[in-house]
Amino acid sequence: MLFSIHPEARISYKRLTDADLKRSPRSNQTHIGLSDNSLTFMPDDKKEYYAMLIHGTFCDIVPCEVGRIRRQDGSRNAPNIKSGGRDKDYNVVKIIREQARKKPGEAFFLLWFGLDSGTPLFWLVGEQSTDFRILDHFCHFHNQRGIRTLTAEDVAYASVLGYAKDRLEHVAIDLQKDLEVAAATEVANPKFKEADLSKAQSHIRLLGRSGEEMVNDYLERQQSLGHVQWFEWANKSSEKGKPFDFQITYASGLELWADVKTTEHEFAQSVIVSRNEISFITGKADTEYAIFRVYSKAEATAKLRVCSGCLRYMQKLQRDIRYMTESMADYKASIVNYKIAFEPGLHSFAAISEQIDLPTT
Repeated sequence: MLFSIHPEARISYKRLTDADLKRSPRSNQTHIGLSDNSLTFMPDDKKEYYAMLIHGTFCDIVPCEVGRIRRQDGSRNAPNIKSGGRDKDYNVVKIIREQARKKPGEAFFLLWFGLDSGTPLFWLVGEQSTDFRILDHFCHFHNQRGIRTLTAEDVAYASVLGYAKDRLEHVAIDLQKDLEVAAATEVANPKFKEADLSKAQSHIRLLGRSGEEMVNDYLERQQSLGHVQWFEWANKSSEKGKPFDFQITYASGLELWADVKTTEHEFAQSVIVSRNEISFITGKADTEYAIFRVYSKAEATAKLRVCSGCLRYMQKLQRDIRYMTESMADYKASIVNYKIAFEPGLHSFAAISEQIDLPTT
């Protein structure tokens, strides 16, 4: 899982008051108060400007000013999240209050903890939700007063954390897809910290190697059946930096260069190609190159589709990139390096094979 709880290992929760939710027309409260015992890993003199928010099936990293109040004696305490800040119209507090406004008679509870990257996470739970019914067994929301913070020593901690991990794994899928693209293209995204990107890049390297191993096993089976005459895995001993992963000669005599693109997500998840890969593809005949798309990669299985006939698509990309490069020369600027993310489909490939199930060895 790319998003994990911070080693601080503290989960706090509270019932949100009418002032927190700004349900009273006379309320001028611009923040939601937190606990001094939570998010202790955050420096006192530093504010965070993004946080993950979960509510039902909604999950995103959105603007959120998280900080502590400076007292007259110079101390800082009373952490809170503000409704103003840099993004006054779209932030965690605004979203929470909008959700509460839709259900004026419902009680709402807020859980929060830190992610291992240092990003705070807030989880809005409505009294009529499935989340509430499950968490209430451990948290006893209506019986507690004020703010409660669970640590690893508390009996309820493991159960709440286990459920939180399960929910996060399911609702954060779109974020994980975005993080995969950001990490693979090395393009900065304000939603993600360097720690997120570094963790994702390590994960992608392991995932890519695993995908190549599965394709190697698949080609060995094809060779034993007589469909493949010969093949070579370019990166078998180590990553060579070549713009392809396999060179294959089929029984029909067709010679093919193949690149393996692996993802844990569905087939349509963006494929990333580098400048060198685009140059290599456009230097081959249309029948000589294919992408072996390994997707829905799990611990023991994955799926494969062989995608071929992308020469025309890559030539158009290369043409437009060349045009952009030439245009930038007027500004004495240039594109030094780049990677392109695109959705695989019949708009980019002339042929896509049927799904092939890949078992691990």
